[in-house]
Amino acid sequence: MPHIKLEHTENIDINLIKSVFKQLSDILVENAGIKEENCKFKSIQILDIADDIRHFYHLEISLLKGRSKVIRKIIGQKSLETLKEIFSFSRRSNKHFSLEIREINPEDYFTTSKF
Repeated sequence: MPHIKLEHTENIDINLIKSVFKQLSDILVENAGIKEENCKFKSIQILDIADDIRHFYHLEISLLKGRSKVIRKIIGQKSLETLKEIFSFSRRSNKHFSLEIREINPEDYFTTSKF
C-alpha cells in the first residue's frame, strides 16, 4: 500500500512513466510516511476514440485511511503538479489532468506483503 494508477491516452515511453512513479513515490514518502518499497504502480494506456487532438492523464492514489485532509491535499497538489510538469513534452496543448485520492478502510484491505 499505496496503490498508484495512471491512466493516459498518449503513448508514453516506459522510462518517462518510471520517472513519474519515482517522483510520486517521493511525494508519498515525504508527506505521508510511506515506505517506498510498499508503493504499487500501474500504468494503463486508454484508447480515447472521442477526440484525437486532446489527451487526458488521470492519476488515482489509493491509501489506507488515516491521513489528515491537509496531508491528502498536499499529496494531491504536488502529484498533480508533477503530472503537468512531466507531460508537457507533447506538442499538443489540449491536455486534461485529473487526480483522485481514495481512502481504503484497513479492515477491507488484505495482503500477503510483509513490508
